[in-house]
Amino acid sequence: MNCRCSPFSSRVNTVPFVRRSLFLVCLFAVSTVFAEPGMDATTNEREDRLRADVTWLAAPEREGRGPGTQGILDAAAWIGQQFASIGLEPVNGIREQLFTMTLEAVLPKEQANHAEFVKLAADGSVEISLPLKLGETFTPLAVGGSGTFDLPLAFAGYGITAPTQEYDDYEPLGQNAVSKALLVLRQEPQKDNPHSVFNGNQATQHAALVRKIANAAEHEAGAVVFCNDASATEPDALMDFRRAGGGENGRAMPVLQVSRSVVADLIERATISPIATLESEIDRTLEPKSQVLDGWRLRGEVTIQRQQTDADNIVGCIPGVGFGTEKSGASDVIVLGAHYDHLGFGDSNSLSPGTRAIHHGADDNASGTAALLEVARQLQKEGPFPRTILFIAFAGEERGLLGSGYYTANPLVPLEQTAAMVNLDMVGRLVDDKLIIHGTGTGGNFDELVDRLVSNAGFSVAKEPGGYGPSDHSSFYARKIPVLHVFTGSHTDYHRPTDTADKVNYAGMARISALIASLVRDLATAGEPPEYIEVAGKPFMGGGGDRPYFGSIPDFAKPGGGYAITGVSKTSPAAKAGLEGGDVIVRLGESAITGLEDFDSALRKHKAGETVEVVVLRNGKEVTLAVTLGDPR
Repeated sequence: MNCRCSPFSSRVNTVPFVRRSLFLVCLFAVSTVFAEPGMDATTNEREDRLRADVTWLAAPEREGRGPGTQGILDAAAWIGQQFASIGLEPVNGIREQLFTMTLEAVLPKEQANHAEFVKLAADGSVEISLPLKLGETFTPLAVGGSGTFDLPLAFAGYGITAPTQEYDDYEPLGQNAVSKALLVLRQEPQKDNPHSVFNGNQATQHAALVRKIANAAEHEAGAVVFCNDASATEPDALMDFRRAGGGENGRAMPVLQVSRSVVADLIERATISPIATLESEIDRTLEPKSQVLDGWRLRGEVTIQRQQTDADNIVGCIPGVGFGTEKSGASDVIVLGAHYDHLGFGDSNSLSPGTRAIHHGADDNASGTAALLEVARQLQKEGPFPRTILFIAFAGEERGLLGSGYYTANPLVPLEQTAAMVNLDMVGRLVDDKLIIHGTGTGGNFDELVDRLVSNAGFSVAKEPGGYGPSDHSSFYARKIPVLHVFTGSHTDYHRPTDTADKVNYAGMARISALIASLVRDLATAGEPPEYIEVAGKPFMGGGGDRPYFGSIPDFAKPGGGYAITGVSKTSPAAKAGLEGGDVIVRLGESAITGLEDFDSALRKHKAGETVEVVVLRNGKEVTLAVTLGDPR
């Protein structure tokens, strides 16, 4: 029987589905009598179910539920089967909402990857050729782009622009950095000077490869060619292909590393100065030695394949019956969500870098997924309710809120019908009965509702009024939907292989599940939906540390081609300047912006109180806005 939620029958999902069969059976059984909370099982039975669900999701066989693994495919199928067995209906016949995400970049050995330095004579003929050999004297890096290139060369020192340290390798180049292949030394100047403005042998942020690449992109370079500096114990050693990042959101410009001996040969031919002499002069004077290498070019071709995979948001609903005889409010929707993906065997988000091991993700976020299922079991037995309750298990959260970002851009239910969203992320480590709940200021009466339910359930609560944060509720709040995000706090196992099922507090999870059921029930039965409130809360992005405050909210579902935003924080510098959700920032001050890393790097070059011109693409046209940056937060 193909069940559907009648309030959504006018909404057609346009995503093609040539999918694996889950053989799901919709067991639609909706009661018309409201039951007392907790009537479905004893607390011990609820604990047993939660333990079984978390243990299954976090088992080694699930391979850390990393994107592209068989483990996450199995998890998606299992969650869909659980939704069906509980009796949740698909939405317009859809149980899986498919989207595509990039896994990582790979360097195919059978395809073209070659490069050479050449010196051209006045007539354009090749006077000198220094060929490079893949894997021996050069390697492309995954963070860069593919394609052929033939670019003039320039030496850009350490590739650093550091206003605080009053040092800028790009100053001598000016516009000569544009469309050049830039030779960039690794690390920083004055590494052996403990009194250096660059902290001596303690690297600053400017030593990071991603910062150097972002800085080159801001100066509109055509390519980056890294070379080991004089401090390298193995001067000609090449980095791992993924050393600067996995390449999930690769840039258009190629990024290479070339062995130091080859670069030293080139530099001495081009400048008559050994590379070691240039480094020594920079160290001694802290004055850049950047220069165009007249007549020299970088030629070649790089082929990087970016592996993509299908991912699924799993959906199910309890259809609403409306209020009174006119059935008003039946199309209003309360969303309860949790992400079910994790880090697989470890990726760039792992806090155990260099370790290839299953990251089980028991708390993050098998706990949220298990609680989602438990709440669905309870409310399905109690319902139906006046408002529809939509349950969503999101994929792609760990890669940048991709699943929730895709859903809010391609909703199965019109977003104007979505009254509120409740998010469960890491609810498995309850300590001292304390919960953290974000979003308490985003909806009318949320504060009172949370206080009442938390007190009745015997918890204490730390409340954060803002609606933005590094989890899926942000995607909804950016669309002006009230949100609540429930969390039991971080811990030393976060994003590590040690986040295992045996460390979860199942008794605490059982109580939290009952609390969430009460919360969703309240939202589904309240006479009026909560009023959306814009909160000037703590910044999610565009602020923090030594960066001036900007106040933009990134749209992770739209990588590349600039820095796309879903919205701006209330009363933030970005909001006051007129930036809007949907804008794509392509320039900040003098810096070109091709993505979030460039934006972060560019922002750090300015100070609070400074007014900078920001160029955005809005509806296909460039709009220039003046943003006065705020104090760091």
